Amino acid sequence: RFEEVVAETNPVAVIRQEYTEINSSKELYFQKSYDDLDYLVYAILPLKSGNKVALVRHEHSPNAGTEICVSDNQIETASIILETLNELNLDLEDLTWVHLDYKQEVHDLPNPSVR
Repeated sequence: RFEEVVAETNPVAVIRQEYTEINSSKELYFQKSYDDLDYLVYAILPLKSGNKVALVRHEHSPNAGTEICVSDNQIETASIILETLNELNLDLEDLTWVHLDYKQEVHDLPNPSVR
């Protein structure tokens, strides 16, 4: 089970790109698993800050894209979302959803573009 092996299970944003597109831009190892809702694939992305995120795609999700998940006790979530985008060479426009608790802060923080 996904929750038993990964601490980063709290979805905070969704990237427009499918996990296969993300994997082609950065070498990530996506593995199959499952949770209470569905079968899924996920990869752990270590960040330069020392934090890490799980990139998750549920097999039967009606919405396209890949979730950015953090651990429940993460306190700098907005910064981690931006760091994840930068690590993947993506911009804020590549997000289709940001959790309401972090949406304003994500847009208020400086986002040094890597493009």
